[in-house]
Amino acid sequence: MDRERAAELKKHLLKVSRALDRTVIATNGIDKVDRDALLEHLTKACQIVYEKQFDIYAEHPELAPRPKPPRISSTLTWDEVSPSLSVSVTKLDQIIFSVMEPQWRNMMLIVGTAFVECADIGLAISDETIAARIQALASAGHFESQGDLRYWGNSMIRLKASLVGQVS
Repeated sequence: MDRERAAELKKHLLKVSRALDRTVIATNGIDKVDRDALLEHLTKACQIVYEKQFDIYAEHPELAPRPKPPRISSTLTWDEVSPSLSVSVTKLDQIIFSVMEPQWRNMMLIVGTAFVECADIGLAISDETIAARIQALASAGHFESQGDLRYWGNSMIRLKASLVGQVS
């Protein structure tokens, strides 16, 4: 594909990608069963769009976006949260452990998934509080991490191998 056509396609794919992202966010208020079914289809659509974008970038590297410098997502620590927390720490830990996997996952994905799980059961808690608890659990040795967990988009986390199968 020539560069001009690739640039035009990239522009449209970025619009579609942003629309899909907004659609995923909008699913937060609908029934869990309906949301899960819709998210399955949206995930497939996102995958197709992202694959095509990467195909364009492979063929025309000059069209690839410049890397953005990492940005701290939250500086909140568990010590700042725990004295005023109005929810059960045990329940929060259960939710966090339920979304953790033995495979490396982006911190942002884990925080977002735990946030949605909390919202599903009516647990009013901020994403920053969830992230602070995840960081505390990682510091306590429950999770393995790569990178600074304050940078949600630039760090990875997984369930510690010795805990796989023990957490329910």
